[in-house]
Amino acid sequence: MASCLRVTLDDDDEAAFAAIVQRHSGMVWGVCRRVLHDPNDVDDAFQAVFLVLLNRSASLRQRDSLASWLQSVAWRLARKAKVQAIHRKKKEARAPLIADAAAPGPAEQPDLRDVLDEELERLPEKYREPLILCYLEGKSYTEAADCLGWPPGTVSGRLARGREVLRRRLCSRGVAPGLALITAKSFEPVTAPVAGAGAGCHR
Repeated sequence: MASCLRVTLDDDDEAAFAAIVQRHSGMVWGVCRRVLHDPNDVDDAFQAVFLVLLNRSASLRQRDSLASWLQSVAWRLARKAKVQAIHRKKKEARAPLIADAAAPGPAEQPDLRDVLDEELERLPEKYREPLILCYLEGKSYTEAADCLGWPPGTVSGRLARGREVLRRRLCSRGVAPGLALITAKSFEPVTAPVAGAGAGCHR
């Protein structure tokens, strides 16, 4: 996977970019996998996220949380890929049965994990950032605090508030309260096919 993301940079920049890919690959892969089902689509979206980063790296140096930015880009690209995949399948099949199955209805509800990512994307940044770092990247409160430059107590408080806001929004969309309460469980980090992830932060 990493070989597909090689870039024409000097040695220092290329090493730094590779470190970023390794560090955030699990989180980005998890977002893409929750939205998409075809492994090829997941792979394409995953690589596209880091190509966007490569093209915009000069303008992102002052951002407080690269993880938050990457999560947002991953979700948007994966959603776009999902829509394109649906249109592609409809065009290829063109069968009444397929057309009927694609129509929205009570039997076809959005995947809970997809809904979670969608609602996470809509949260204020002060809640999104600690949720992403702690639940998507598996960092401790102290590690997240170091990344964000916040006191650990602030991270803890905003995590609690972010989870509650997320739970309420899920309930308002018809997700059963019991399922909404396991939001954190549904955001377990996953391992992308990029080895050697580190524990540090890039701001």
